[in-house]
Amino acid sequence: MKQRLFVWITACLCAAGCWAVTQQGNVRTIARKNKVGKPVEGVVIRLQGSHNKVASRTNGDFSLLLHDLRNGEPYTIASIVKSGYEPAEQELIGRRIPCSDLVPLEVLLVSRIDLMQEKEEIETKARENVEVYYRARIDSLERMVAEHRLTQAEWAAQKQRLENQYESFEPLLQAMSDVLARTDYTRMDSLTAMIQQAVENGNPEEAERLLREKGSMAQREAVLREWGKNIRALQQEVDNNRSEYLRQKRVLEDDCYRLYASFLTRFQNDSAACYIRKRAALDTTNVDYQLQAGQFVKDIMADYRSADIYFRRAYRLAESQYGEQSGQMATACNELGLLAKQQRDYTAAAGWYERSLTIREKLRGRNSLAVAEALNNMGELYRAQKDLKKTMDCHRRALKIREKQLGERSLEAAESKFNIAGVYYQQKQYAKAEALYLEVKEVYQANSKTPQTKMAAAFNNLGGVAYMQEKYAEAAAFFQQAVEIYTRVLGAQHPMTRNAMNNSAVCKQKTEH
Repeated sequence: MKQRLFVWITACLCAAGCWAVTQQGNVRTIARKNKVGKPVEGVVIRLQGSHNKVASRTNGDFSLLLHDLRNGEPYTIASIVKSGYEPAEQELIGRRIPCSDLVPLEVLLVSRIDLMQEKEEIETKARENVEVYYRARIDSLERMVAEHRLTQAEWAAQKQRLENQYESFEPLLQAMSDVLARTDYTRMDSLTAMIQQAVENGNPEEAERLLREKGSMAQREAVLREWGKNIRALQQEVDNNRSEYLRQKRVLEDDCYRLYASFLTRFQNDSAACYIRKRAALDTTNVDYQLQAGQFVKDIMADYRSADIYFRRAYRLAESQYGEQSGQMATACNELGLLAKQQRDYTAAAGWYERSLTIREKLRGRNSLAVAEALNNMGELYRAQKDLKKTMDCHRRALKIREKQLGERSLEAAESKFNIAGVYYQQKQYAKAEALYLEVKEVYQANSKTPQTKMAAAFNNLGGVAYMQEKYAEAAAFFQQAVEIYTRVLGAQHPMTRNAMNNSAVCKQKTEH
């Protein structure tokens, strides 16, 4: 009897070791408004914690043999590699995915060159919209003052608030353009594709008009909730209902983001906040949704309490979904550091930055670009604490990494030199600061991808060091070049434009006396 029992246990253990699922999949490029998606050959997909890796075939198909797993159990992709491409859905890397021998995995790639071009086009159109609606808001305030509906004090306070918010728009527009440029048109119906195209083309009114054809957001949320009830109540039909629920949920989340983008480009911040928050609430398990909502309420609404909630939720999700030493965890720590720094809690900020830096060093290596970015943030923290020695050390380390990885004349290396020049300026070593700013200017002028706001900042700071050396005519010329760029890109009423104008005027007065 004992012998039979021993044999039965041994047989079960052997059988357990033979479980496996063959996960089929396909790799293709994303479809855009004027470009169809195409299968991609030779994409190397590697699983986490395993030497198991495959390469996609000519038609983009691949098969992953998942040992010791059954249908529904999770596996994790460690990397998706193809020269010149990157995953369109970046959250696919490192996230736990339920395996299935029935449902294939679709992997979307995007060409880095195409992505850069599309992001630039979307960002340019969005920035033009922001300027138009910002100007309209300013004009409205001025009319209210003229009609005695606002006091001068109220006008000044509201105008200052608008200016402060406007200054924080640039990183949000960049993030928005990145999300929109990665969107795959194949997964949309014809109406959704028209809405997406309207948002990308900088036509938010048309996007909203088309979105209304889908029904009100409240009605659609009600439909989504109803689907949720059906799933819980009708377990027998869960497989059929759940796929439709998830599809509608993702479409609603994406439409929330499109509405957010629509309001963002018109400077309607309360409405934008409503929909970026709504998307985060629709899926409280999505790390990126929480991070993006936190960034908006922090930078635009100055709602630090809500931002802290979003970032800490992202931190917990990253820890449970990706692990303590993941890129998502490093990002969450970095955002918590930025939030603490904005609230002048420098001790807490330093702790979060150190954690982010440590993770990136372990994950990517001490000489990675991710580490250089973390060093850049730490350098600016030390600058805020007036510790210029540590500021200089961080930016020099970042510069060394960026020059090694990207070259001495890369935009990233120029950014580090720009920061180092700022330290020299604070140390009153104006000649050294001037020499570095001139290097930065040459790199910016030689690179067609240089953001125009950075080019203007280089001229503005060159004007500053020239002024401190009493070279007033030279300073005035630099400030005037900054004014011309800022006016063209940000508009004549933007605070940075007006600051450069004021600097130029002061220098001109100096040259006349």
